[in-house]
Amino acid sequence: MKFVVAGMLWFFGITQAVAETQQDIQLEIESAKRSVLEISNELNEIETELVRPNSTKASLYVAINGGNFFKPMSIEVTGNGFEPLNYVYTELELKALKLGAVQPLGTVDVAPGAHWVRIVIRGQDELEQVRDLVYEGAFKKGHRHQKLLLTIADKVEQRSAFATLKAW
Repeated sequence: MKFVVAGMLWFFGITQAVAETQQDIQLEIESAKRSVLEISNELNEIETELVRPNSTKASLYVAINGGNFFKPMSIEVTGNGFEPLNYVYTELELKALKLGAVQPLGTVDVAPGAHWVRIVIRGQDELEQVRDLVYEGAFKKGHRHQKLLLTIADKVEQRSAFATLKAW
């Protein structure tokens, strides 16, 4: 009987030691996976910085000045030398913009120099009719990260809106 009890204690001790060893191995595997993912993320950041340095970046921001005569629903930005940007607004975002927030619309990769841009802002006028507010123009990209501010402003005397784009 003593041998049976001693054997059982020995068996359960080994089983628990094996289980703890398996848990340790599993924890080490999880830790190694996290390390590999962190290294991969760091390498992606380095690759992005090498392939697309700040000298090729232009960021577009949106602001509303007034907002009584035009309510944007979506924005489409196209131009020479960069991928199009598209954005659809939520009611909460529009409320924030009307309260003075500035929204980062996106960043594009463009070479230094002059670039033509066309921005179509689809929205509703004060009578809730759908209309497009269009801005067409050029911007000059220097050798640094270019920040551009698209402002949608009211034309009070004409009860309408217009859009401007300027370096910010």
